[in-house]
Amino acid sequence: MLGLFNRTGMRFMGTKQSFHKSDLTFQERPNLKPKPAADHQYTFGGLSTDYMLEINYDVHNGGWQRPLIKANEPFELDPANATLHYSIECFEGLKAYITHDDRTMLFRPDKNFERMNSSHRQLGFPEFNPKEMTECLKELIKIEKEWIPRRPMHSLYVRPTSICMDDRLSLSKVEKMKTFIILSPVGPYYPRGFVPVKLYCDTNTVRAWPQGFGDKKIGGNYGPTLRTSRMGNLKFGTDQVLWLLHDWVTEAGTMNFFVFWKNEEGEDELITPPLDGTILPGVTRDSILTLTKELRQFKVSTRPFKIQELMKACTEKRVYEAFGAGTAAIVSPVQSFVYDNVTYEIPVDKEKGAGKLTQRILQMMLDLQDGKTNRPEWQFYV
Repeated sequence: MLGLFNRTGMRFMGTKQSFHKSDLTFQERPNLKPKPAADHQYTFGGLSTDYMLEINYDVHNGGWQRPLIKANEPFELDPANATLHYSIECFEGLKAYITHDDRTMLFRPDKNFERMNSSHRQLGFPEFNPKEMTECLKELIKIEKEWIPRRPMHSLYVRPTSICMDDRLSLSKVEKMKTFIILSPVGPYYPRGFVPVKLYCDTNTVRAWPQGFGDKKIGGNYGPTLRTSRMGNLKFGTDQVLWLLHDWVTEAGTMNFFVFWKNEEGEDELITPPLDGTILPGVTRDSILTLTKELRQFKVSTRPFKIQELMKACTEKRVYEAFGAGTAAIVSPVQSFVYDNVTYEIPVDKEKGAGKLTQRILQMMLDLQDGKTNRPEWQFYV
């Protein structure tokens, strides 16, 4: 049974259970890129740092290869590469921060790499030890620390990606793959304050379905959504899609969706759809649920609810606010949604651009990411 279990009992596929940080090597590049000016206006993904982490896998060469930090530069793909034809790939998104006391911190990377392993299993990729991946990432962050903007609400976006490296047109089990991590300095998602979004409900398109793979962060769940998003924008001027499954509310664009309302039992309730396999198990979602439950000020629920319930609550003025949640924006306030050609308004503070709870959640998350609030199990210092 050699190679099936690591020291903690976690099962791994392939001939080698996982790569290890102790095998990490560094390949220095001859020239470094100039760092952005102090007042640089960052766009999401507009810049990349000098280095990347690369880990190859080859079932015919012992499985996982030694992790390598090398120059962030293009690499070649054969035109027959299976990822190009069948989207055999997955990715993650997390951030590194400079805290108020000038320490470097990753926010809950263990959850991202656990989720990445789930995507690996879906694609037939080998699994890895999330702790080893986190330690390798820390070394990359140490090298690239000067790329993290030292400005409020700025960070270093971390994009882990895994792709199939088999060069054949047949759709078959993966024998070669590559995992890599690139970094990009980013500013606040809303540089001038909150900008509430409008959502479009399309009853003819389903993003995910039961017993499917909507809970995996794989490319096939994202590219096909662009048409529906564009259609809503052209017809109604909406920004993103509120995805439905037979009228059951699921996600908002690429974000988890939350509603704060007075439910039909007269209770103040923060509600979000459950993890039933059709939505992504968001790290920000999990953090928000934990933090709001600890407030003990209102009911916090993960349960299914239909769009008709939300429409009725809007009509009866029982909705306090709604927002999407994800790594990029943390929270994104929602001001309206369109269903069956009818627009339903959701209250938003006109001056702040978001409701009071949305603002409070953002501040709680920022305090954690800035190190002002201590939560060791979430804060991984580099």
